[in-house]
Amino acid sequence: MESVKKMLLLAGLVLFGGLATGLGSSLMARAAEVEPSPSPKPQGVSFLAPKLQELMKSAMRVVREEEGVVSLTLPGAHSFVDGAPVMFFRKKGQRIEVIATGRVISETRNPKSGVLELQVDLDRDTVIKYPIEGDFGAPLADPNSLANGDVKGQNDFLLPEEESSDRVNDRPGYAEFGMGLLLGDLDTTSTTVANLEKRTTQYRFSNQHWAYFSDFYPIGITSDSHGGRFPTSTYYSNVVTSEEAVSVLGFHYRFPPILGKKLEISGRIDSLSDRFSTDNADENLLTTEVSGMGLGIRARYSFVPLIWKPEKKSLFAFAFQGLTLDASYFPILTAADQGVSRGTSSPGSTGMAVRVSATALAWIDFIPLLKRWFIEGSYGFRSYDLRFSGPVTLESVPVPISFPEGTRATEREGDFRFVVGVRIEDPIRSLFSGGKKKK
Repeated sequence: MESVKKMLLLAGLVLFGGLATGLGSSLMARAAEVEPSPSPKPQGVSFLAPKLQELMKSAMRVVREEEGVVSLTLPGAHSFVDGAPVMFFRKKGQRIEVIATGRVISETRNPKSGVLELQVDLDRDTVIKYPIEGDFGAPLADPNSLANGDVKGQNDFLLPEEESSDRVNDRPGYAEFGMGLLLGDLDTTSTTVANLEKRTTQYRFSNQHWAYFSDFYPIGITSDSHGGRFPTSTYYSNVVTSEEAVSVLGFHYRFPPILGKKLEISGRIDSLSDRFSTDNADENLLTTEVSGMGLGIRARYSFVPLIWKPEKKSLFAFAFQGLTLDASYFPILTAADQGVSRGTSSPGSTGMAVRVSATALAWIDFIPLLKRWFIEGSYGFRSYDLRFSGPVTLESVPVPISFPEGTRATEREGDFRFVVGVRIEDPIRSLFSGGKKKK
């Protein structure tokens, strides 16, 4: 009896084991039917690989970027015409990230390394991130066809915005303010004794300068002014105090730069205001106001960009920025004496002003916000050819000295100026871009 129980128990265990094994196999088979097969090991984004390989054949490596101008290593067999479009991208494995576009402005040889470099001016409206060392730039057309002047055949990496992009201004904008010292002399010649004592060698003033040039449009405005008191002598060699205040407001239009983007020509319209006043009461030294509108030109040759900054991070750096020539002609001047007068009108009066200046830039990295400073030295002169007509007004003394109508006089002021100030990128552009560059 006992042996029968053992046999039945053994048979039950065998049967239970078989059922469990069968049920487990069935469940595993069912799971295999509903679960997806394991994914193969990722192999990257293969659909981009052929296009990336094609793009890298013509890609050039970014060397540096300074104030919107990117330098690229240029293969010796390639050449680009000015204005050729270039796309900048950042390589991430088999992917690329388009970060900016620009146009070629020049080809230069690095004086240190001797490597030929391509200079590309960024289109700031398309900048997503500013290119840095290690990024790439690729032409949006065949370099050989570009060298022959053919700008067609752009590949499918051309951005839609770039096709119709036509920037009004491709020169960097900036704003600056400076103060300095003016050292000069003043002299007058006249056909009569009237105002003949308007002369001095102690022409010493402080002067102020500010300027704004737009980053959006090729226009700008400048202001230069000086004023103060200085000693003058009368006919009897008595020293009297005289005072002068001169200001010139200029409106500029910047033409496209030439000579490898180094020489910039600007047309200008100037507004002149000059008031000379004196304590003298006779005809030998007069209080006079001169004003007028003039046309002029500015020619500036830049060795480094106007908004230059050092290539390598440095607490202090210095660079000679450039030379500038300003010349203005005033075809119509209005001159009016107060008190004793040489006439009631001044038809045919003209004037001119010429100035040559040299500018250096200093980068002071540890100063917050205001890191770029300029130092400018200049020499120039301002001259008037004044002609008077109409009744004269004599001095009110018992025996006044008379002088005839229709007198003529020339005045000339020459001076050296030294200005120190700060220069920043166009603040309006900075407001639109959030004041930061993406890197």
